[in-house]
Parts: sequence; structure tokens; C-alpha cells
Amino acid sequence: MTMTRCSSVGSWCFAAALVAMMVPVYATRPGFAQQNANPDAALLADFHKRIQAYVDLRAKLNETLPTLPETATPEDVEQHQHALERLITRARAGAKRGDIFTQPIRAHFRRQMDRVFSGPEGKAARRSIMDENPRTTRIHVNSRYPNGVVLSTMPPQVLLLLPALPRQLEYRFVGEDLLLLDLQSAMVVDYIDEAIDG
Repeated sequence: MTMTRCSSVGSWCFAAALVAMMVPVYATRPGFAQQNANPDAALLADFHKRIQAYVDLRAKLNETLPTLPETATPEDVEQHQHALERLITRARAGAKRGDIFTQPIRAHFRRQMDRVFSGPEGKAARRSIMDENPRTTRIHVNSRYPNGVVLSTMPPQVLLLLPALPRQLEYRFVGEDLLLLDLQSAMVVDYIDEAIDG
């Protein structure tokens, strides 16, 4: 052990040296890194795991459908969309709100929303969401987003604070509820009710 020169407060110096020797030992104990890491890391890892499970399922189902040719007509695309919707609905017959947006994940998202809407750009962000927002549209897990209903704007301030999604999925608002929307099948995968506080 290397001895260091201390001032007249020798007892304090000795205690500091003792702590300095103990910290590296303690830091190697299991769980030390997890306790000092981002407290939301495990929560977000669980969210991404749930998202990936859905994406893998829809990819597997999509592979059972005929591939759309490059010359597909709008009618062909719509038929393919409805076919995928039926397969997903059948495969997720027991799906319910909270399967992906679990309670801890919902709490995390609401905290992120509050950061946006309580900040200096909060009022502008809220206005952009509520402009042409389909507030009266009723949504359910596994329901189809209504044809002809405008998709709400997603302010960049909100998207920057939310976990990134695979290209097959998007966040959208209906009223104050935050949707997880499957773009190809136009289906509601899950949602957070009252994601925007008051």
C-alpha cells in the first residue's frame, strides 16, 4: 500500500485513504453497475423487447401473404393490408391494452411528455398535436385506424424524448391518447390513455 503525505488532520486523511481503497473493491460487487446506471435502462430494454416481439410476429405473418409486385394497384395494396390485418388480429386475439405499454413504461412515457408540455415550447407542441386531431375517434387494441381520418402531427420535441421505433411502427395521438400504430396494417397495436396531462 502506498502511503501519502497528510496534513495535521491525520485522522481525516487516514479515513479518506481507507475509503479510496474500499471503493474499487465495492464497485466490483454484482449489482453495483446496475444501481448506478440509467434507472430507466431496464425499463426501456423491456419495451424494445416487446416491440421486437410484435415486429417479428407481423413479419412472420406477412411472409405467408403473396408479395406485392412493383406495379401493384391501390386496390392490391388495400387487399394486402386487409389480409395482414386479419392475420394479426387472429394471432393477437388475446391482446389487450398494456401488453406493450406496461404500467412502468406508461409512467416513463408520461414523465417524458410532461417534460415537453411543461416546458417553454409546451403550448406550441400541444397546439400542433390538437390541430386536426381526431379527438372523437374511439380506439381499441387490434382495431383498425379509421379510413379517411387525419393522422395527428407528432412534434419533434416529443419524438426526441420517446424511444425510437422500427420503421413498421409510429407514434400518433388520438385526442390525448398516444397510439402505437402499425403503418402497413393501419392497426392500433397498443395505446396510453391520457398521455398528455390536462
